[in-house]
Amino acid sequence: MSRLLKMKMPKKAFLCVVVTCLAPLWLSAAHAQETATEATGFSEPVDPGASVPTYKIELKDGALLPETLVVPAKTRFKLHVTNIGTKPSEFESNQMRLEEVLFMGMDVTMTVTPLDSGEYDYFDEFQPGVMGKLIAKEVTQ
Repeated sequence: MSRLLKMKMPKKAFLCVVVTCLAPLWLSAAHAQETATEATGFSEPVDPGASVPTYKIELKDGALLPETLVVPAKTRFKLHVTNIGTKPSEFESNQMRLEEVLFMGMDVTMTVTPLDSGEYDYFDEFQPGVMGKLIAKEVTQ
């Protein structure tokens, strides 16, 4: 047994093991977000019990996660935007009047005024063609 513990694993093999182990966790988190949206019709806020709901958006080297965010119309909310990539990003939405440059590892929380029902684009201005969509829809009771 002690001989097995003393063996050194090559870096590439170690990275493959780490990626293989962590990929299902990342994918299950993305699936959980999709499931929450399907069940309620709205994206899941970071803290469902907060007085002002906060929704999370991540920028990662030319990708916006999630690409589509569904929020209640006519409700003030916050967007917590994090750059988890290796390059600077600029989160921007002309329709919501939001703009913020985020260097690697930075995050920012922006308050969004109540929106009318409709679709609002957001994008990473530093990565052409990287677009996301925020959908504000009425809450049905």
